[in-house]
Amino acid sequence: MEIRLAKEQDLIKLAEIERICFPAQEAATKQQFQQRFLAFPDCFLVAVIEGQIVGFINGAMISTCFLIDQYYEDTSLHDFNHPYQSIFGLAVLPTFQHRGIAQKLMNAFIDLAFTRGKKGLVLTCKKELIDFYKQFGYSCLGVSQSIHGGVTWYDMFLELESHEMCFIPMQYYHLNKCSILFQQCFMQEPWNETWTYEQSYQRLKEMLLSPYALGYVLYRDNQLIGMILGRQMTYLEKKELWIDEVCILPELHGQHLGSYLLQQTKKECIKLHIERMVLQTIRGFLSEGFYSKNNFVEEKHLICMSCDI
Repeated sequence: MEIRLAKEQDLIKLAEIERICFPAQEAATKQQFQQRFLAFPDCFLVAVIEGQIVGFINGAMISTCFLIDQYYEDTSLHDFNHPYQSIFGLAVLPTFQHRGIAQKLMNAFIDLAFTRGKKGLVLTCKKELIDFYKQFGYSCLGVSQSIHGGVTWYDMFLELESHEMCFIPMQYYHLNKCSILFQQCFMQEPWNETWTYEQSYQRLKEMLLSPYALGYVLYRDNQLIGMILGRQMTYLEKKELWIDEVCILPELHGQHLGSYLLQQTKKECIKLHIERMVLQTIRGFLSEGFYSKNNFVEEKHLICMSCDI
């Protein structure tokens, strides 16, 4: 499954999912989706399985830690600099429900709000869904002022703690910043390679879209400063992570951020029962010493070979 930012051509499908999942008096229309997308296209995430959009989540950035009905109608109230990320809708097609898709969409939206420096996320829900949202850390603030759709809603609020460092799974919507970071890193010593943004984006996109991809990004003070991306592989009965790319913002080298990135990745590997990490680097350069310090050892019985075709 892929979670990515929505595209304009997705809106017809999103309106269809909305119509299927919500009562008519609560569902946003196609026209409303178009207005919202024009105002905040970077606040729409979709879940895609085998090329089909099966779910989505969206919402404006607002100035209050609770939702009022005006937010649904007036897109001019959205401002990227507002401190709170609202959620207008979270929906998954009925035939794809109970597979954890809604949870993945919500977690991705929370990560996105965190990396943008938001103070919290805001939504309203019906009474029977309060416990569902509590699993993500939301608190119920009581009955909402909203009378949207003529039903009783409850205000839910998730406060985002402020951490200097933020280590989260890489998602499709990270590709833009990761591609720029990749360019910056590999045009430096010891690689001295010439990468265009388009080439960087294509390489990372191909990796991330693999069903076995595993990647993480590192933020500090809401700035992307590092990434690691690889593939989960099985050798006999042992799971391995083959690391294809590791990048730290060049001006931050020497601050032990690469080691932090690797250590956090190792912790995630343990959770996933991955027993071994494998990578390639240039012999004799600083990168070899860096990986040695982080407990990587040279496999004496193996060599790396390639063949131009």
